[in-house]
Amino acid sequence: MNPKTLPHSVAASAPARICLAGESLDWMIDGPSVVAAVPLRTTVRITRGVGDTVHLQAAEPINATRHTTVKDLGRYRGDPMDLLQATAYVLAETCAGVLPGSQISSITRVPVGAGVSSSAAVSVAASAALLLAGQNSIPAPRTVATAAHAAEAMQLHSGAGWMDFLACAYGGVNHLTGGTPAMIRPLREEIGCPIILIDTLDRRATARTLVGKHERFYTGDADLRHYAVVAPRIVTDLAELLAMPDADYPAIGELLQEAQTLLRERVRCSTPIIDECVTRAVKAGAYGAKITGSGHGGCLFALAPVEMVPAVRAALSDLPVRVMLFTTGEPHGVVILPDQSEEPV
Repeated sequence: MNPKTLPHSVAASAPARICLAGESLDWMIDGPSVVAAVPLRTTVRITRGVGDTVHLQAAEPINATRHTTVKDLGRYRGDPMDLLQATAYVLAETCAGVLPGSQISSITRVPVGAGVSSSAAVSVAASAALLLAGQNSIPAPRTVATAAHAAEAMQLHSGAGWMDFLACAYGGVNHLTGGTPAMIRPLREEIGCPIILIDTLDRRATARTLVGKHERFYTGDADLRHYAVVAPRIVTDLAELLAMPDADYPAIGELLQEAQTLLRERVRCSTPIIDECVTRAVKAGAYGAKITGSGHGGCLFALAPVEMVPAVRAALSDLPVRVMLFTTGEPHGVVILPDQSEEPV
């Protein structure tokens, strides 16, 4: 591919996700999960330049820049900028004619370190943009997810399984199963009822949280082993309900509550503020509410009937949390954005 046929810049966008059930089962037992994309997006843009330096830039809330070279892309520094760098390293051969002198920049609306796949959204969007820049063709979601997984899970050893990368790459509501290869089964484009995302504003270090969970599981922790046995049944029941044309939301809510109880009592990843939010949301009329992701802070979500949304929001109004309402889900996964440059190369 002749680099001169490529546009001056390319960009891709990937959504955040919530996990309805099955957190961590992908790496624990190559197990299943049910995930849904939400309309909070991360955008990564690749702008071609000159010289040998690769310029990395992340906007708020990271607010950081890094300058490196193609030969040094595999030398990481242990900070959030490593994610963009690792993705570029994984795809360096594909982008050999594009990376030198380029700028890779990211901007996000996704709460960082909050259990909604902020890191996977970055690596998925970056992988899609780099693949497009290197191949001058729109990459398939599976190809994008594979590159993102290689960057975050294999290069940076984050401990993440396949769930987050497939969820962000494909969008919609899906039943996922870990393993080689990981499998994805679409359930529906959107959940079909309002999603109330509640950010406790309590941040945790995702990598450290995952490492602790890995240690507990692989040393035979009885509670985590119990979770790994029971949670797949919840995932299966939830997937069956969501695959129906007319979803039974009260029944879905009951399964969410069962999943939340497992996360609180067996995984032990809830917090007092999460527990309070769950209790208030359900008491105010939500179908159900639960942690999404690794827990120990971050986000939870509630599904609610349209008519009960004001009551749920009011019930949370005096808590130190940020409440986001999505009247619809996000049917689209990773998407390619129009070239915004004025001077194509």
